[in-house]
Amino acid sequence: MGLQNQCQMCGDWGHNRRGCPVVKAAHAKVKAAGEEYGVENPNDASGSFYVTTGWINDLNTAIVKATGKDDGPEAITYRERWLWEEREERLRAQAQRETHRSCGFCGVSGHNARTCEDKKQHLKDGNAMQGLAHRVVAACLEKAGIVPGTLMQFRDLQPGTYEPVQALGIVIGMDWDQIARVKYDTKQVMPNNFEQWFSKSFIKIQSPSGAIRTCVLPRNVPQQSGYRYNFHEDTSEITYGIASPVFNSSVNKNNGWKGDNVTLVSPSVQGVRRMDNDNIPDRDLQPIIEKLIFDAGSKWDDY
Repeated sequence: MGLQNQCQMCGDWGHNRRGCPVVKAAHAKVKAAGEEYGVENPNDASGSFYVTTGWINDLNTAIVKATGKDDGPEAITYRERWLWEEREERLRAQAQRETHRSCGFCGVSGHNARTCEDKKQHLKDGNAMQGLAHRVVAACLEKAGIVPGTLMQFRDLQPGTYEPVQALGIVIGMDWDQIARVKYDTKQVMPNNFEQWFSKSFIKIQSPSGAIRTCVLPRNVPQQSGYRYNFHEDTSEITYGIASPVFNSSVNKNNGWKGDNVTLVSPSVQGVRRMDNDNIPDRDLQPIIEKLIFDAGSKWDDY
């Protein structure tokens, strides 16, 4: 039979006393009889999770008067009376706990984070913002020619001597999970920081040996946040860079790609944050990025 619970009430397997159908049926019978014969349960007005059963005497009197039988199936037995009391107290205690419990997400009492409407909206807006970030970064990468098949240079270590050397590798895709990651458990964090969309190590490169690494977007690429862009970067240093771009091609849409999520961001959500008019250095790309942002229902929010 396996590891199953045996009910202490009815003796059947597969449930405990709390979920026993016999207890539930007795409770339902008393409640339905009170409504049918017009006998109010005085415990409803007390607000306490302790209940009394004296009112069931009045309920049985009303049942006998209506049916003409004092031992008919409609009558409430003593067994059904204390089973009603057991389940009623349990339900009232549970309701009281839920009333005083506060949500771990929004702090309001009466519900938990699993059923919180604010959290559901936060997840929707967070995913919408992440989808927007992916579309923006994809437009920048494609304009820069950084797509699968692009030849990149990167800093590696010489076998044996472990001296730093300039190496080459092929872009095999982007790790989109690293871009605008959503923090689902706190409403204080929204992945709307424009500069941070470009700051993570998300470009996947495969070297001639077959080894795979990730790198950041090179600082001298103008198709990115102006805050990160560095036109005067010393190209003589061993660093990440584009050796041979691939234009008129598309980025990969796997590895966490959310760019196809075109859900609008709520008007109440703070817009895309940028540092003092931090635009894309590529001026031809700027209006394209702005259209993507505005089409998603968001806006610029300088700080």
